[in-house]
Order: sequence, then structure tokens, then C-alpha cells
Amino acid sequence: MTSSASVSSVVLGIGGLLGHDANAALFVDGRLISASQEERHSRLKHDGTFPRLAIADCLAAAGRTPDDVTDVVFAEKPLQSHLFKLTGRAGNAFTRGLSRLLPERWPGLYTQPARRLLPNARFHYAWHHLTHVAGAFHSSSFDRAAFLCVDGKGEDYSASAGIIDHGEIKLLWEQTYENGLGLFYTLVTNALGFLSFGSEYKVMGLAPYGRPVYLEQLARLFSTDDRGGFRLKAPVRFTWASMMAAMPLVAEATGVPVRGPKDPLTDAHIDLATSLQQIFEDEVLKMARFVRAETGEANLLFCGGCAQNCVTAGELRRTKLFSGVFNSPVGGDMGSGLGAALLHERTVRAGVPLRVDFRGFHLGSAPGPAPAGAAPWRVPVDGDLFDYVARQLADGKIVAWGGGGMELGARARGARSILADARQPGMQSRLNLAVKFRESFRPFAPLVLAEDCSAWFDTAEPSDYMQYTANLVESRRTPQPAQFASLRERLDYPRSEIGSVIHVDYSARLQTIRCETHADMHRLLTAFKALTGVPILINTSYNVSGQPIVRTAVEGWECFLNTDVDLLVLNDEVYRNPFGKTREEKLTWLKQFAASA
Repeated sequence: MTSSASVSSVVLGIGGLLGHDANAALFVDGRLISASQEERHSRLKHDGTFPRLAIADCLAAAGRTPDDVTDVVFAEKPLQSHLFKLTGRAGNAFTRGLSRLLPERWPGLYTQPARRLLPNARFHYAWHHLTHVAGAFHSSSFDRAAFLCVDGKGEDYSASAGIIDHGEIKLLWEQTYENGLGLFYTLVTNALGFLSFGSEYKVMGLAPYGRPVYLEQLARLFSTDDRGGFRLKAPVRFTWASMMAAMPLVAEATGVPVRGPKDPLTDAHIDLATSLQQIFEDEVLKMARFVRAETGEANLLFCGGCAQNCVTAGELRRTKLFSGVFNSPVGGDMGSGLGAALLHERTVRAGVPLRVDFRGFHLGSAPGPAPAGAAPWRVPVDGDLFDYVARQLADGKIVAWGGGGMELGARARGARSILADARQPGMQSRLNLAVKFRESFRPFAPLVLAEDCSAWFDTAEPSDYMQYTANLVESRRTPQPAQFASLRERLDYPRSEIGSVIHVDYSARLQTIRCETHADMHRLLTAFKALTGVPILINTSYNVSGQPIVRTAVEGWECFLNTDVDLLVLNDEVYRNPFGKTREEKLTWLKQFAASA
């Protein structure tokens, strides 16, 4: 460990200032040490409070104290946000100049607690969208790229585009208003009855079941142009009251009633989800074509919260508008602290290419030892651990896997994952209903050996971090009937040998596994392929609906006991589930997370 006296810079990036997904990232002398999300510590999904626990986690990883921090970089310009909140109007040259001159005169959400915690640090404030851009660029392989940042909201804009290299960032275009494409997606998501924060991905998963029959009706709600200058006609804002007041506008335009969270999903609701996703994809592609024409760049960074729509990210790749497309797995606010710190490092190390070791984005703390109560349920393993687990998976067992540094971002990537055999009939419903306790229509993602990916899917491009969807190759598909009697019938119909990771439109959100990025998962998949001939497993996050992904061994054990997961691999030790909880006890435990589901 480097002594404090020899360290010239300890830079802490803090994100989440817009009220959700608080996070922190720590660099020591230009080297990334750790990144962490507050929700993983507080156990409150999308926690937006000052990330005191995440900061402590990062400092502990570096052997530092709060007094050692030399610089703090916040992922927002608070004065700019405040002026926009007061006026509802985008900034101009005067207000932006003011925000540069007086960055601390208007305290942001985290300024005061940060000052109390970090007394010796200099404070800096970064443009919110540029934190997304920096996070994407420095985790890509590009030396230069165009960027398209589509977000719910920055300080006073909803989308931006430009060019970035290791020397400078050129901002060429902005949508200077809040009620853009991201807010539109959230508004219709809420009208569909998915009211909890971050539920847009549910609509993305629902969309393939329907038909885009409400395109013209939804178009009454917004204006747009040939470069994707999308704007809602009503002055809707990202507040609960504004959203609730605007939801009837969706019903009025489409004739589809606003759905309550517990109301059944009708065909009309499903078709509305399909229409929303189609409009979203069309508008992003218009923006991308504009960016390509304006910049002439070969590569594109697709970032911001809206870039987490992996279906659209897949469509961007398929258009071949750009030679290379990269969308960061932490492109939303959960990685904004990392991006903020990177912007500072770019400034102080001007002109020096900044290559960051992202370690597969497993940047958090390890799970720690298993609780004492787990000891009686430990399973002795004769021989190779990976061969043993592969056999259990092939026999239909569901396996939770915990070990190594916690993943940063919204998706599990093998450090806190639940794994299963995609060939098993009914596994999708079993995982959704008995393990995840969530809607049965929700799809699951495949882990696939990178070297075998093109034999199963229509891509050979890496998707190390589950960034985009690809399509199952024709030879692996089972033809489907033209019509189904119900959503349940369509869901259960066998679409492929690996049906549990293939959506109803034959798409899948891939995580390609290479030995150099995830050695353990590569060994497990290799063993599973040797046993079954299939180099693919189901991967879903180690949690239940409404619960943040488990972080510690204690949390993992509690989740294990309260679900129908069969085996737990924790720090390379295997435990079997005692199945001592009744269904009623499990549901009682689950209620603590219901408000976030």
C-alpha cells in the first residue's frame, strides 16, 4: 500500500446528484482503485442520498481516509440545474459562464455533506452529460469517436452530441430542454402501470410481444425533425406530480386506459409498449444518422441513461452507420461518479492517453466470508469445482454465484449472478416466479463463450458487459405459429434449444465471455459445453424483484434461503439450500422490497 505522504492526488468522483443512483469512484495518482453504488450498501434500490457508504467502501479499498482526498468531482453543475428548475428554460452563454465562475455559490444536493466529510478536498463540478461521455470513451477501445448522449435529463438538456479523443471534447449539438425522448419513454412507462423508478426496461422486455399499432396516436404528443429533435408538446417534467398529471394525455391520444400497477396487461397495453419502443428506436437512429453526417467519425459512443436500452443499441450496430459502436455498461447515472473523476484526470493529465483498467467493471468490494449459519449446508466437492457446478446446472439445478469484486452498474456479470441451464423446459417461468418474484414475461440474458458466439447469434462483436441484443441464427430457431391464444402460450412456446434466453422475437441480450475478462465464468461455460455441447447459460442478477443486487455473503445467504435457488457458490465453496422457508415466509421477506419493484 502506498503511504499517504507519497500520494500526490486522491480524486473522488461522486454521482447521483440528480436524485437517484448515488455512486462514487476513487482514483489514486491517476489509477482507478474502486467504484461503488450507494444502493448496494443501504439496500434501497436506486438510492439517491449522499453516497457516504459507497465513498467509505472506495476509501477502504485504497487504504485511505476522508482527510486524504485531494479533489472531489461532482457529476452535475448545481447552479445550472437550479436556474433551469427556477425558470424551466435552458441555459445560455451568461448562465453557463456564471456556473463556471461561481460553482460553489449555489450548493448542490451533496455539497454540504461532502464538505463535512472531506475537509481538505478541492471541489469541482462536471457537466452531467460529459461524465457519461468520458465514462464511455475511457472504457472503450476507441482513440477518437463521435458521441451521442441521450438521457432523461442533464442540467438543462436531454440529449447532446459531439466528438471526443484523448485531447479534447467538442460539444456540437444539444437538445436544450427536459421533455425529450427519455422523459417520453418514462411517461408512457408510467401510463402502462410500471410506476417504480427504472421500470423502463420492463417495457423494453414487453415490447416484442405486441404490434406497433399506436405510432400515429403517440405522435400527437410530440414534435420531431430529421435529426431527432424530439420534444413533447406538453411541458412535462421529471417530478411525480407532473408525471401523474400528464399520464391522461397518453390515454387521450391512444384510447388505451391508464393501467394501475396491479391491473392485468391487455393486448392494447402490450401494443402500446411495442409502439413506444419503435418510436424510441426510430428517434435514436435519426439522431445517429445526423451525428454521422455532421462529424464524419467512424466510431460512435452511445451513452446516457437511454443507452441502457440494449435493443436500440443492437439496432444501432445492425444499421452499420458506424464501423464501431460502444455503449458503456455504466452509461447511466450509476457510473456518473466514475465519469466525473475521469474528466478531472483528463484535465490534469492533458494530452496523455488515459487507459483505465476496468477489470470487467468488478470494481467494488468482495463478499466476505459466509455466515456461521451456512456451515452445516456446505457441500464437499470432489474434483474440479467448475465440472461439479456444470453437472448440477445440466441436471436442472439453479445456482447462485458470488465471489470477487462487486459489479458496477445495473446488470450482474458473473460476480453476483444466478445461473441456470437455458435448455431446461419452463426455466424462464420458474426463475421469474419462484426465484425473482417478478413478471413472467421478463426475458433472461445468456452468457455465451465468445469463441462460440457467431455459431449461435448473428454477431461476432464482443458484448463483454451485456450491452446490446443480437438475434439467434436461423438454423437454431424453432418456427412459431402465426397466432397465439394468449401471452402465456406465446411465452411458453419452445423457440429454440435454449429457449429460456431467447425472446419471442428471437433476440437475446448477450454477455460474451472471454477468459481474459472473466476467467471463472469462462471455465464454467467451457465445462458446461464439454458436458452438453452448449456453450450458453442463463445469467440474471443475484437478487429478487425490488432488491438491489446482493453485495455481501450475508446478504447472499439471506436471499438464497428465501428463494428456490438450489445451490450457492460463495468464494469457491458450495452450499445447498435447506429449503426451510415456507412460501408465506418468503413472501413476507419479499415485502420489504415491494415499494421499489
